[in-house]
Amino acid sequence: MRLVTSTNLFGKGRVGRMHTPYIESVRRCRQAGFECLDFSFVEFFFTRTELWEDDWQNELYNIRNEAERLGVTFSQSHLPYNPGYMPTWKNEDQRLLYEKHLERSVLASSMLGVSWAVVHPFTQCEETEYDEEASIAFNQQFYADAIELALKKGVGFAFENMIEYPQHRKFSARAEELVELVDSFNDKRIGVCWDFGHGHRMYRDLSRPVKVLGSRLVALHVNDNTAISDQHFVPFMGTVNWEEAIDALWDIGYTGDFTYEIYGLTKQMPEALKDSAARYAYQIGRYCVDRFHANAAE
Repeated sequence: MRLVTSTNLFGKGRVGRMHTPYIESVRRCRQAGFECLDFSFVEFFFTRTELWEDDWQNELYNIRNEAERLGVTFSQSHLPYNPGYMPTWKNEDQRLLYEKHLERSVLASSMLGVSWAVVHPFTQCEETEYDEEASIAFNQQFYADAIELALKKGVGFAFENMIEYPQHRKFSARAEELVELVDSFNDKRIGVCWDFGHGHRMYRDLSRPVKVLGSRLVALHVNDNTAISDQHFVPFMGTVNWEEAIDALWDIGYTGDFTYEIYGLTKQMPEALKDSAARYAYQIGRYCVDRFHANAAE
């Protein structure tokens, strides 16, 4: 198990900054200690990045070359998503723009050597509600082209568990729903990314969903909260029982990485404090990864 962090650790600024350039993020993550990263394409839907324009491949080569110079690799990515229960578009141009950037993110993931690309499942709630089969069918159709391209390019596809708020049910918040979704493809290259912060909204004992997912669990989003909102804190800053969760990963024979998604740690900090916070997060992550490996000696 490797300790990994998303490039969005430095992604958001305190005063209006929606995106930190990727090369800057890679450098600062490496300086904090991280040698492997999760590349966040999420910003595509919220702001312009250096990968927005037609020369995006040249920009990506620059990012990849700098990462190689620093000894940094990329293990997974987070593809852009349309927020909400169902994808909604202001107009046809926005839909086409999303599809273009989704495809671009898959291609870029392959170019970076990413093993797993993570996506958000949707909940079919326009034609029916509380219908798991309808939601499975919708996700199969919505992501069909992206999945075909990803698998062709050697990138696995991982569906993330969603966070459920009190207003309405959301498909994939339960581990059993993710099992049904992944099994419907009958392809080992399609699995689950378990977000512990999202799961903490649903489960008191996070070892339970981990064991339900079993070998389908191929990637993680590691973050903490107080089970009230999706705070994306570093482990041990919330109420997740991390010892229980980490031991459960060992029990199922998890072979993936311990991947941070902890932008909540830094997004309100002045830039001058973020690098020391990232180093602090790295030390906490090392503790967690070392606990996982310590199970081998018992």
